[in-house]
Amino acid sequence: MEERKDRDGSRYLPEGNSNYRFSQQEEKRREMEDQLSHTRYPVRERTYVPGKGGYPVREDTYIPGKSGYPAREETAYPRRRRIENADAEKKQTERQDTGEERRYETRVPRRAQAESEIKMERSAQQEFGGWNEEKGNPQRSQRHPSTRGTQKNSAERKRKRRNQKLFRLILVLIAALIIGILCFRLGESLMGSSTEEVTLTGETVMVTIPEGAGTSEIADILKENKLIGSKLSFRISSRLNGYDGTFKQGTYEIDTGLTQTQIMDLLQSGEVATDNKLTIPEGYNTRQIAAKVEELGICTAAEFIEEANTGVFEYDFLNDLPDREYRLEGYLFPDTYFLTENMTAHDVIDMMLKRFDQMYTTEYQNAVASSGHTLDEIVIIASMVEKEITLDDERSKAASVIYNRLEEDMSLGIDATVLYGLGRDSGSLTQEDLEKDTPYNTRLNKGLPEGPIANPGEASFRAAVYPDTTNYLYYVLEAEGQSNHVFCETYEQFLAAKETYQASLSQ
Repeated sequence: MEERKDRDGSRYLPEGNSNYRFSQQEEKRREMEDQLSHTRYPVRERTYVPGKGGYPVREDTYIPGKSGYPAREETAYPRRRRIENADAEKKQTERQDTGEERRYETRVPRRAQAESEIKMERSAQQEFGGWNEEKGNPQRSQRHPSTRGTQKNSAERKRKRRNQKLFRLILVLIAALIIGILCFRLGESLMGSSTEEVTLTGETVMVTIPEGAGTSEIADILKENKLIGSKLSFRISSRLNGYDGTFKQGTYEIDTGLTQTQIMDLLQSGEVATDNKLTIPEGYNTRQIAAKVEELGICTAAEFIEEANTGVFEYDFLNDLPDREYRLEGYLFPDTYFLTENMTAHDVIDMMLKRFDQMYTTEYQNAVASSGHTLDEIVIIASMVEKEITLDDERSKAASVIYNRLEEDMSLGIDATVLYGLGRDSGSLTQEDLEKDTPYNTRLNKGLPEGPIANPGEASFRAAVYPDTTNYLYYVLEAEGQSNHVFCETYEQFLAAKETYQASLSQ
C-alpha cells in the first residue's frame, strides 16, 4: 500500500492513528523554531496592560536546543493584547477630546521590583548551575540604589532617636541633681534655724512691716536689716510651717540674736513697739488727730494743722479742693499707723493720705464719676454718716435719707454738723446753738455743709457711694442708750418715733 504524503512531502497520518497527536505537537514545535530562529536568547517583550498597576510585564520564551532560561508556559496573548491596546488608545483619544490629562501608570515600589528580579536570576542560575549556595551570588551584594538609600535613611533615623533619648536622659539627670542640691540646702537651712540656740545680743533693730505686705516683701525687709540669712529660706519655711499670710503689720523691735523661727513668731504675734503706734479711730476730725500726734511727741498740734493746711502732697484726689479751715478734713484716713524715729508731721500726714489713696480703688473712682457728685461731696456725706450712725447695716439707709432730702430741697438738720461748726466734738445743743449761723449749720442752711465734719472709714464711704434706694426722709434713735434708729417716710411717722424716744428718756 502506497504511503500517503502531504503537500509539503511530510508523512500523512490519519486521525485514528496513535502517532497523530505526536505529529501535531511536532508540527507546532517546528513552527516555533522557525519563528524564533533569528536569535538564540530569550525574547523579553514589554507589553503595557492598561489599567493594571506595575511595570510592563516581562514575558520569557524558551528556545528549544539553545541555552537560556528554562522553558515556561507562554504568557503572552497577542489577540487579547491587541484588544486591550485598542481600548486604551480609544480611552486616550476620549481623554484628549475632553481635555483630561491623567496618568494611569502606577509603579511598583523599586525595592519590590529589585527583589523580584534578583529572585528570578537566582532561580534561573540554580537550574543551570550558575548559583553557588556557599559563595552566593556576587551580584547579590550590589543592592538596588533605592534599597541602599532606604537602609541609609533608616539608620540615620535610628541614630537620631538614640541621640535624642540620650540628650533627654542627660537633662533629666542634671535637673535631678539641681533639685537634690536645693533640697539639701533647704533642709540644712530649716534644720539649722529650728535647732539653733538663742543668743540674745541686746542689740535691737526697729523694723516696720507695712499693711498688706506679703511674705516676699517682709523677707526683703528682714534681709536688708541683716536679721535673716536667706530670703528664699524664709519664704519657704514660712509656707511649710504655716506662717505665710499670718504676719501682722507694725513696728517691731527685733533682737539681732533671734532665730528665723522666733522672728516669724514675733511677726505673727503682733507684739509691736507700743511707743511708736498711732491709732486714729473712725470719725476723728483734724483737731483730734493733731492732739494724738502731739501726745507721741512728734510735733505740736498747731504744727500738725499748719502742715495739713499748707503742705504739698502729690495725690490726684486732693486736686481742686476748696479753701476751708481744715483743708484735708475727711482725707486723713483712720487706721493704726506705726511710726519710726525722726518722723515729722509731714510724714505722718503723708501716711494717712497714702492709706486713703489705697482705699480709693478704681471701683470707687468709677462709681463716683457716674454718681453725678464730686469726690469731695461724697466725702462730706460719708463724714455725716460716720458721725450719725454706729451700726454698719444702717449706714446705707442713712445715706439714702441725706440724698432724698437733698432731692426734695430740704435742710438736712444734722446736729453733728452744727457741733462741728461750733468747734465742739460732742455734747448737747441749745436753742442758741441751733440758731447760730455757720457754714456747717444744716438746720439753717439747705444743701451740704462747707466741708467734711470728720474723717470717715471705708464703711461710711461705701455707704455714701452706694446708698440704698428708699423713700426715707427722717430717722431717729429708737430709745435712749441704744444705737439703732427708726427710719420714717413721712413727717407724722417721724413725730411718732420721736415721741417714743423722748418717752424713753424719762424711764
